[in-house]
Amino acid sequence: MIMKINSKASLDEAILQLEKRRLMQEEELIAQFKATRESLSPVNLIKDGFTRLTEMPGLGTGLLKTVAGMGVGVLSKKLFLGKSSSLVKKLLAGVFEFAVAKTTINNADKVKAYGLSLYHNLFKKNSNHKHVNED
Repeated sequence: MIMKINSKASLDEAILQLEKRRLMQEEELIAQFKATRESLSPVNLIKDGFTRLTEMPGLGTGLLKTVAGMGVGVLSKKLFLGKSSSLVKKLLAGVFEFAVAKTTINNADKVKAYGLSLYHNLFKKNSNHKHVNED
């Protein structure tokens, strides 16, 4: 935007245009800063990382299977073995946890199908009983 300035009025007009442009750029810069700051918050970084991992072909299901297997392994160890101060029991508990986790990961589809079936049977029966009692 090149203006030919040959009078005080054209100089004033050029100054006004430049000030408007500066204010607009400043507002855009502030808005971009706020958006960048929000995207770099720890919660958004973690959320974005998990979203990208689950969107990768094949990796999302593998990651979910691994997390589910590890969760079931830890839960089963806590439920069946509890806490122990014995070194031998701790080693056996670790082996047990690993075995349960590996079995769950290897049979994730079967575990998922069984869990869904159990879920549907529990809640479908409850909803059927409610309808029978209401009549």
